[in-house]
Amino acid sequence: MPSGPSTPPVPTIHEAERESGPSGAVLRGPLIEMAAAVARRKAGQDVVVCGSDVDANRRLAYQIEATVGPATRPQFPHTSAGPMSLPHLHQRNRSPDGHTFYEADKRKTKKKP
Repeated sequence: MPSGPSTPPVPTIHEAERESGPSGAVLRGPLIEMAAAVARRKAGQDVVVCGSDVDANRRLAYQIEATVGPATRPQFPHTSAGPMSLPHLHQRNRSPDGHTFYEADKRKTKKKP
């Protein structure tokens, strides 16, 4: 008997680093809670929201960034950043430095070695 529609997994928040070099890839670090994500962003560090539901990822990324201060609208991946760059948000005034990245359908993180 078929079951009802499955609910996509809840997005997860991770420490993040931008990979050095021209790829634009975002390296996914350990899983963290919302408070730790906000603290990292306030310190000018990067975080990334991962999951299969792009809309949920975007909403959670915005929630993190808006908790830090006035956030931008979601930004498309910058072609100048590299072919593996991710969509993201940051502070309107660019302070603190850093980004809240989020995974999209064909743009995913790489696991930090």
